[in-house]
Amino acid sequence: MRRPGLRSSVTAAFAIGALLLSVILSVGTYVSARHLLVEQRERTALRQAYADAALVRDRLRTPGTGVAEALGAVAPPSGATMLVRRQGTWYSSSLDQSGDDLTAVVRPAVADGGVGLGWTARTDPHSVVVGIPLPAVGAEYYEVAVADELDATLRTLAVALLLGAALTTVAGAGLGRLASKRLLAPLAEVTRAAGEISAGNLGTRLQDTHDPDLGSLVSSFNHMVDAVHERIQRDARFAADVSHELRTPVTTLTTSLALLQRSDELDPRSRQAVGLMADELSRFRRALEDLLALGRLEAGLDDSRVTVTGAGELARKALAASGRSVDLVVAGSTGQGPDPLVDVDRAQMVRALVNLYDNADLHGEGLVGVEVRTCDDRVEIRVLDRGPGVADEDRTRIFERFARAGSSRPGTGSGLGLSLVAETVQRHDGRVRCSSTGRDTAFVVDLPLVTPRGEEA
Repeated sequence: MRRPGLRSSVTAAFAIGALLLSVILSVGTYVSARHLLVEQRERTALRQAYADAALVRDRLRTPGTGVAEALGAVAPPSGATMLVRRQGTWYSSSLDQSGDDLTAVVRPAVADGGVGLGWTARTDPHSVVVGIPLPAVGAEYYEVAVADELDATLRTLAVALLLGAALTTVAGAGLGRLASKRLLAPLAEVTRAAGEISAGNLGTRLQDTHDPDLGSLVSSFNHMVDAVHERIQRDARFAADVSHELRTPVTTLTTSLALLQRSDELDPRSRQAVGLMADELSRFRRALEDLLALGRLEAGLDDSRVTVTGAGELARKALAASGRSVDLVVAGSTGQGPDPLVDVDRAQMVRALVNLYDNADLHGEGLVGVEVRTCDDRVEIRVLDRGPGVADEDRTRIFERFARAGSSRPGTGSGLGLSLVAETVQRHDGRVRCSSTGRDTAFVVDLPLVTPRGEEA
């Protein structure tokens, strides 16, 4: 089972707290109100019973008046039953139930000469029973009053308290939701900033806050990002500086080896050794150039000049710069169309495309074509080769530094070309991917399409 998140936990805690609080208050309110209403009902029943008992006693004192006539002369309260027990015989104003059953709860107290007050469950709802001895006429008077008003009041009170508890719980959950949103807002801001930083925007910082509890978090986060940014820039500058310093001796060695290769004084074995050194030095120089370009990109030392240019023109310039001549197809979403525009640094993007062309020759058994397509608001530059394809598990890894997969010529390439392509394309808000099906392999550069001003709606 998936564990609940912090927001759900805070919301549940507020809801449970509101529920417990509302239940405690509701139960306390109900018990107190019930006790007060019951006492009030008992006092009312007692006063009414005293008054009715006095009337019945006065009637029985009249000569020739029987108990039935005395009860008939007194109008009982609404919902109440009057009973008189005289010489073991019961007389009642109602014939619903026997007097023994209704008055059992108070009869012992009346038999001892006192006034009895109690409740009986013989009726629905319960009834309050009052028993009063009438020694002057040798009788016992009982009055049974059904507490229907009290029962209805308590039911209404219980329903109201239950609804109040439910509404309080919902309100508590809503308050918890708002509180969790407020509490998690700084974490959401940190998450957003961390996402932008991981995407390469190292200039992202958290905004300063006057909240003393969050001030230390904001300050620590910004200091951490500053330290990481400084470290990355320092490392990148170091790599760029080392690469730059190595360019001069590498150029000198390249020139010297070229002179040695043209010399007629070398024997075949020496000439072979010089050729091997020239090949490895060429590979080293290529790696050095790529490393220098990567270092400048990561350190932010590249003076990018972003301009709007045609994607087909970029592909054509890259072909010319690399001395290649293959088919170049520029197509819109529905076929042949104008050259789609992209907003890029021409020099950087041409260098990235040249690296893709070189990769096709070194690892893909030769470049066979370049296609420029548009799809919605994106432009795709597809570099096609006839290589053996790239395994699924390697299609992401090959864009990492010094990674190779499926090379048909071992020992060639610097291992930095595709990583330089990925870094360059990413800095232009684009993506690069490898698509391989059987003998057809394509490296696709995906860039945002720029709409000409005249076509904007």
